[in-house]
Amino acid sequence: MSWRNDPNLSATSDRDYLSQLVLRLTEAIDANPEDQRSYFLRGNAYLDGGEYEAAIADYTRAVGLDSGDAVAYNNRGIAYRSKGDARTAIEDYTRAIELDPEYRDAYNNRGLALSDLGRYAEAVELYTKAIELDPGYWYAYNHRGLALWSLGDRDAAVRDYGKVAQLMGVEPR
Repeated sequence: MSWRNDPNLSATSDRDYLSQLVLRLTEAIDANPEDQRSYFLRGNAYLDGGEYEAAIADYTRAVGLDSGDAVAYNNRGIAYRSKGDARTAIEDYTRAIELDPEYRDAYNNRGLALSDLGRYAEAVELYTKAIELDPGYWYAYNHRGLALWSLGDRDAAVRDYGKVAQLMGVEPR
């Protein structure tokens, strides 16, 4: 009970917050069933809460209302991958990249899904593209290092891990 007097903590749990957010967004959708942004945001809340089927349904509705929303495709891909459907996730990441060829996260996420399928060489190409788009994107260096390690290129993997350490401001081991 010591948390009650700590001004840095909230009595509302993350799960409670997400439930309240979903409720508010559902009310907004009920008031305006064509509100693409509310479907997208509710999909994010479901995704954060691990409710992948509900997230996929909302992202599907969001892209139905705005088929040019690269982030909605990317996030739906995250939901598909989170439930173990890497192949469908790849389709969504590919669509996100088609819509926004500069979307580094979609390249990185597509690489993750390809890695899930053991397609490490293809994944390395995507991580490299994400790094070209944002040389400070340490996630892509880390994921590329994992894929390179899986391919047996330990030296290149160690270089990528060193870059991660540099970008994170820590000393490599």
